[in-house]
Amino acid sequence: MSLIKIFLKSKWDLSRIKKKNFLLVDGDYNPFTKYYDKKDFNILYRRGEKINIRILVKCIFDLNISSLNYFKHFIKASSPRLIFTAFDYHPIFYKIKKITNIKTLMIQKGKRTFSDNIFKNQIFKKESKNENYYVDYIFLYNKSTCDNYKKLIKGNYFSIGSFENNFQKLNFNSQKNEVLFISNFKIDSNNLLKENCENDDLVAMRLCRLAKENKLKFNILPRQRDKEKNGKEFYFYKNVLKDDFKFLKIKKDISSAYKIFSKYKYIFCTYSTLGTENLSKGGRTGFIFFKSPKNPCRYFRFGSLERIKNKGPFWTSGNKFNSNELKRVFNFVVKSKQNVWEKKSRVGKKVLEFDYNNKIFRNIVNKELKRKVY
Repeated sequence: MSLIKIFLKSKWDLSRIKKKNFLLVDGDYNPFTKYYDKKDFNILYRRGEKINIRILVKCIFDLNISSLNYFKHFIKASSPRLIFTAFDYHPIFYKIKKITNIKTLMIQKGKRTFSDNIFKNQIFKKESKNENYYVDYIFLYNKSTCDNYKKLIKGNYFSIGSFENNFQKLNFNSQKNEVLFISNFKIDSNNLLKENCENDDLVAMRLCRLAKENKLKFNILPRQRDKEKNGKEFYFYKNVLKDDFKFLKIKKDISSAYKIFSKYKYIFCTYSTLGTENLSKGGRTGFIFFKSPKNPCRYFRFGSLERIKNKGPFWTSGNKFNSNELKRVFNFVVKSKQNVWEKKSRVGKKVLEFDYNNKIFRNIVNKELKRKVY
């Protein structure tokens, strides 16, 4: 977005910035208030949603109105003990330590694959070497993600899983004995189904039939929060499944999805961070991924980044739809004995760790807050 567009869309703030313990870079998402008071945060809006006029004036006097110079002055004014971000894929955050000498902490937002911009983009890889990117504390999903990031960014790495998923454990005793399918429904600007959804209709149809044969109710957790798109998602499945399913209501906040999937005993998906999050807590989860070799999401299958084999007890992947493979995965997720499930599902920790209540993260923050500042 150009500077002119940012200035036209931004809210202008003339207030003096107060000094606080924490600074959050990117105000769109702040999961850290689970543990720390919202009043202890200043927010630096990375997208330009809100611009502080006092800081902008300082940049003008510098004859430098770049984002990085704005960040530098904003951080100096707020004088935080620690700088947080909940987004791991914005390179400007990797430069902050170098210009401020204040400790930075970053958590992972969403699954990483070999096809996303971080690991695939050659320009980014070149810049990472030239810029000498550094983040003090980097909290990621698993060891494989840490190993790939270490090639790009220097810092101290910790494999903790999904920060928000770590808030709570599953209550297996209160779960419904039903099937939940996590939808990945997406449409483009022309209201056409995206390639990512290849074979999803066949997967949903077969799962629904198997659920019915096993006298289990079949539910769908929609992906789309927007009212219009959510409606189109509903009719997509209605055309495929008729009336043999329940289309669940979902709110816009991410916590709504966590509350929903934790209520169901059997979870299935094609590819989904929610699916791996459920698995990391011991939840019975099946991953069914049938995409052609040229599909843009071909690297999204379960365990791709971690180099886990294509098929296993509760997952399968292939270039075309395979009804028998789907049934095999369904039967293992639904019918395997608990001790067998627990043993076979341990491989899931290679994809997503689970650090209940984020003890590793909180211990490091507490340690830093006790550190004397000179």
